Amino acid sequence: MAAPQFLPIPEKIRALASETINRRVGRLPVARDGIEVNADLVAVAMECLNAEVLRALPLKTMEKGERTVPGLGDCLSQRLGGDQTVPAAAVAAVLTDAGLAEPAEMLDTKTRTQMKGIRLISAWTWHIGSGDQGSAVSPANTGGASDAWLARCPVCKTGILNRVEGKRLFGIPPTDYYLDCSHCGAKFVPEKNRFRLVSIAHISDPRWRQYLNSAKTADDWAVLANHEPEKKPSPASRVRTTGYRIRAPHPAAVPAPAPVHRPVRQARAIDGIPVSFSALRDGTLAIPGETKTLYFRPLKLQFLKGLRHDLFIQSKRTVKEALAQPAFSTLVQECGQELSKYQDSRLGQVMADFRLRSNLVYRRFLNAYGEEDFSSFCLADEGAERAKGILMVYAEGRLCHLEGCHNDFSERIDRGIGAVMSDACYLDGDETACRLNSIVTACRPAAVIYIHEISDDAAIDTAVNSLRARYFSAGNA
Repeated sequence: MAAPQFLPIPEKIRALASETINRRVGRLPVARDGIEVNADLVAVAMECLNAEVLRALPLKTMEKGERTVPGLGDCLSQRLGGDQTVPAAAVAAVLTDAGLAEPAEMLDTKTRTQMKGIRLISAWTWHIGSGDQGSAVSPANTGGASDAWLARCPVCKTGILNRVEGKRLFGIPPTDYYLDCSHCGAKFVPEKNRFRLVSIAHISDPRWRQYLNSAKTADDWAVLANHEPEKKPSPASRVRTTGYRIRAPHPAAVPAPAPVHRPVRQARAIDGIPVSFSALRDGTLAIPGETKTLYFRPLKLQFLKGLRHDLFIQSKRTVKEALAQPAFSTLVQECGQELSKYQDSRLGQVMADFRLRSNLVYRRFLNAYGEEDFSSFCLADEGAERAKGILMVYAEGRLCHLEGCHNDFSERIDRGIGAVMSDACYLDGDETACRLNSIVTACRPAAVIYIHEISDDAAIDTAVNSLRARYFSAGNA
């Protein structure tokens, strides 16, 4: 039997593999079963797997009679020296978790013995003519225009799109296969002659939110993958066509621009009824009722902290405690087997891990607004602390919410809307509080909460019902 030919791993594949492990598993070197798995160990293990005809090796050495089938540990020992049996198991687990390799059932044709092994994913293999590219981006596999986009993910423009078969994405209709980016975890589902982007992860560029759940042809995705956004030069770097630098005006001669409020994020929760109310000079809104006009004045709020991103991952209860709630009964029936191994794990950490791996099941744990940005705030209006009446949320020309407050407004704001906790983001949490908090957060510091004081409880209910009947269509109240 000819000795395997160990081709050095191309630098591009090595760098991309390390980055993929950093994002999906943990920053290298990563500890696994007491072994420190570093970039060099990952590279050598990939070289060992790539040297095999089937790009696969048994996890452990198999000895049966006089026949010995060497495993990944023997290969690493040959390359690195010493006993590498334990490091082989650790690096195999890291490669599998990162999506660079997959478990494989191997058959020794002479002894007819089944062995557990590990196989290098085809997109991460290379050959002697690959240069600095892997097989998935070699010219041989990207000759057609429809396949060329697989060499460069149109989301992150770094990873390779791998074809994943035999797996199903939660929340997505079953398909024969889907495409998974090796770098950012973006997933594309085929639909006839188009591909739909169904998942993105860890993408800082907000423009990709508009492409989520959109279907395009392979050529259209290829255009987006190769398009580089234009960078506007700064005033100091602008140069005339003659070659002379433009002299900037003296700072004192340029008036300071008026501050303009730009929300950090446009909450999708702002989905109320479009309506225009007359505003007085002090910001009070005049709202016509059935019998008279009601005047709502804006509440003054004090923000206690900055934006709170990914609040749901801070939940400290266990998965077992959450699944015991009736709101999760459907998840228990459909995903019980997958969630069984996380029963004693902290819920927030498991959800963070699912999202990191682009497992969309985490979204099924959350209510409709559980993934929005939130903030902490309290009532700073002394005149309204002990008052009660009608609370209204009016943002960007939309009437989003109306409710009656039979207790103090401060109780509803300070211990309700303005104090959203991590568990409120889940199915058994407070969806209304999450929605209203996300609206306030997206529009801060503009006033969006208005109140109309009424002391009689019966009058509060009557006025609220009248306003809802007048401004909300059936089913939106």
